[in-house]
Amino acid sequence: MIAALLCAASSLAITAAAKADAIGPTVEITLGGGQENGAVGGFDIFLPFALGEGSIGFGDLRGHMNNDQMTQASLGLGWRMNLDGVWTVGAYGYYDYLRTGRDNDFHQISAGAELISRDMVFRMNGYLPFGDAYGSASDANAAMIEAGRLVFRAGQEHALAGVDAEAGFRLPMFDAKSATQMMLYGGGYWYDGDKLDDITGISARAELSFADLPGFTQGSTFSLSAGFTYDNEDKAEAQFLARLRIPLGKAGPALAARDPLMQRVERANFIRTAVGATGDAEAAIYADTGREVGAVVHIAPGSAGSPTGRGALPGDSALINAALEAAGENALIIADGVFQIDQTVLLQTGQFIVGNQGGLEIVGARSGGSAIFTAGSTATLSGTNSNADVLAMADDSGAVGLSIRGGRDGVAAKGVENVTLRGLDIAETASHGIFLSEVDGALIENTSIHDLAICANNTTCEFSIFNPDRSVPNTAISLFSARDVTIRDVEIRDVTYGIFANAAFEDDDDWKSYAPNPSSGLTIENVSITNTRREAIQFVGVQGATIQDLTIDNSTVGRTMDLMVIMSSSGISMDGLTLLGGVNALQFIGPSGFADPASDIHVSNVVIDGPSRSGIMLNMGASDIHFSNIVIRNAEDHGVYLYGPSMSFFMPTENVSFDNVVVESSGLEAVHLSGILGNITGNIEVRQAAGDCVADTGQWTPTKLEQDSGSSFAVAGTVISPGTLAASCR
Repeated sequence: MIAALLCAASSLAITAAAKADAIGPTVEITLGGGQENGAVGGFDIFLPFALGEGSIGFGDLRGHMNNDQMTQASLGLGWRMNLDGVWTVGAYGYYDYLRTGRDNDFHQISAGAELISRDMVFRMNGYLPFGDAYGSASDANAAMIEAGRLVFRAGQEHALAGVDAEAGFRLPMFDAKSATQMMLYGGGYWYDGDKLDDITGISARAELSFADLPGFTQGSTFSLSAGFTYDNEDKAEAQFLARLRIPLGKAGPALAARDPLMQRVERANFIRTAVGATGDAEAAIYADTGREVGAVVHIAPGSAGSPTGRGALPGDSALINAALEAAGENALIIADGVFQIDQTVLLQTGQFIVGNQGGLEIVGARSGGSAIFTAGSTATLSGTNSNADVLAMADDSGAVGLSIRGGRDGVAAKGVENVTLRGLDIAETASHGIFLSEVDGALIENTSIHDLAICANNTTCEFSIFNPDRSVPNTAISLFSARDVTIRDVEIRDVTYGIFANAAFEDDDDWKSYAPNPSSGLTIENVSITNTRREAIQFVGVQGATIQDLTIDNSTVGRTMDLMVIMSSSGISMDGLTLLGGVNALQFIGPSGFADPASDIHVSNVVIDGPSRSGIMLNMGASDIHFSNIVIRNAEDHGVYLYGPSMSFFMPTENVSFDNVVVESSGLEAVHLSGILGNITGNIEVRQAAGDCVADTGQWTPTKLEQDSGSSFAVAGTVISPGTLAASCR
């Protein structure tokens, strides 16, 4: 639209220039920047026409834009008359159109009056929006407590009515007839905030101008302006502008740069807008559960109070639980202070407990807009009883923005659905940080779990196939027969286990164990695990898991175990892993004598650095495992170790593929083979190692490669022939 108006105005300017001898149009280009509107660019085509001696009318076409993607076009008409050879009086009106960076359209009419001489200026403008008074501003959506209830209010962008005025005078630092002049201006402004607070401010600016520029038409000017505003909304702001104004008509006395008849009209470049949560109050919905927020209850430690107010006594968890029960389903519990918890705090169905370390997403019941509610209070639940969990979850419940210390498990959920844990900081628990048992649907997000009790006794702490239903102790996140759990943006450090997932096992008719209710539908995204005493991640009886953007760093731990162990689990995808340290970085285990082997696993885009044994270890019956884009460096022993059973009645380690797998460096051979292996395909590239490939050849540990037609396996480009292998894998 601005381009079309500019073309039309240019045509009018040329026509006016042809018809006027004494006066003609001018074109002005403005460039600048400031805090409020960022970088600003604009043009102004001023179209004067004579009305009589000492009197003109004018049209004015303007366009402005800034780097906040605000664009404004303005069209005005005005009149000016010289009163006595010194003072000129003027009046004008404009139509303005604004397209904001939020894609809202606003319209405005304005009117102004001015009194101008060569040495002094007085002017006033009034602005009145019409049409749609507001547009959407989702970035200003808000969830707030009003009259004891949590409500949602949509953010809106408003066009504001207002007035501004300023006075200016010429500083006598240059002769009155000089082509160089300095003007100083001061003024103020007021805008009606409607549903927002009114905006009141002051302004000041200085302008240095140079007239009759060499190489340009007589009357051309170049000016530099530095301005300052201060108001109750934006506080102090500065703006700097540079303007070039060029007359297009015939040069003459009326085109003199400082002729009051020809001066630019000073007014706001943009329709003034303000943003706030001014939409109608709507019922608030928990985004995580879809339930409407119920009663709002504050709890805080203190020396007195009632169970439903700010009255939980220090160390008396019974009062807190009484308050939660009285609040009813879907209540919002705002915790403030440090609570000494001597028994488990029991959330009720649909309740969320909130502190200030994380945001609670709220949805408006009518509009569907979303906002983040932050309590603004610091809350720590400190468990004083190592035999009691600190916080227990219920169906559709959540904990957001809390610090949790001590207790047995920091957070426990057993046999419930749809649990939300966000913005938690958990430390110093006697057992697990978070324990989810037979939970159907859970989100653990933006959470830190660290410095839990360390279990150093391998007999006590390790997983055993003879007791597979046991969840190993001292785990940051322990999952037992848990379904549809997402662990996202989580930091784990200085714990015994990082993430452990298992399930209850039963024996089938062939006396082999299986998990009728496995942990399933697990998602692990953007998780870092550092300094685990045992496995950083271990799966036993998991069906269906996605792991993306995972970093495990045990490179500085004195005693450690494998980084990742996948046992009797299937349907697993891993992508974007960085694995540092550990014994074996990746280990996949059948074991065929216990349950179904680890199978249907895809691993891609992994960097492995510094394992004390092997980068990849396939153990006893692992099958249907595929590796692509893997780099293994600084392995103390082997880059890749494939270990199959020594007897044919056990399942072989089989159906394994390698695509763009590189062993950059290893202390011993890059690839070690042992036992019965079947259908191994691809090539493992070797850069630097004591040897490319070694196979076990002992009486009880021979190595046999069984390949179907079309299967080919190579190490460092050398294809390994099927059959019983020699020590050099040939």
